[in-house]
Amino acid sequence: MQALRSSLLFLFLSSASALTFNVDPSKEECLFEDIQSGTKVSGSFQVSTGGFLDIDCKVSGPDDRAIYSVKKETEGRFTYIAHETGVYRFCFSNVMSTVTPKTVSFTLVVGEPNKSQVAKSEHVTPLEKSVLALSEGLAQIQAEQEYMRMRERAHRNTSESTNARVLWWSLIEAGALILMSAIQIFYLRRFFETKSRV
Repeated sequence: MQALRSSLLFLFLSSASALTFNVDPSKEECLFEDIQSGTKVSGSFQVSTGGFLDIDCKVSGPDDRAIYSVKKETEGRFTYIAHETGVYRFCFSNVMSTVTPKTVSFTLVVGEPNKSQVAKSEHVTPLEKSVLALSEGLAQIQAEQEYMRMRERAHRNTSESTNARVLWWSLIEAGALILMSAIQIFYLRRFFETKSRV
């Protein structure tokens, strides 16, 4: 029973955070999280609006060692085990852009500490192991759902932008056709007009 309580405590130790924020042109935005050694950390990001939908992302440990680094990516995912206790930095850089701000959706899941700290395997019954496996699966499903929501948001924005462009282009084409028709009618009338000499 004690192991079950420890397992349930484990379920509540993991935390997830989701943020959507703007990164101004030629700026860098950083987020910080205090993470214990041996803790599994996973995250994902996606640029939903702004320019070419690209951004630089860098994850650094307490010793300023780069754990994850990408340049000019629209979206990305990372997972790692914290190598030491301390403050980890998650930075998003828009220095390559001089005009366009970017909107970034970022999800961070911190949890799943080393299971040896929670309960030893000989103290965990098969039912408790199943509960742990289900909780890990549920956490992965929640992270995947959040990732799919971010993708859906980006695709919806792209679709709405494309629809607006198509609408404006259609209106411009219709206006050009009406203008050309009016010019042709005016020209043909002048061509067939008879000039009377008195």
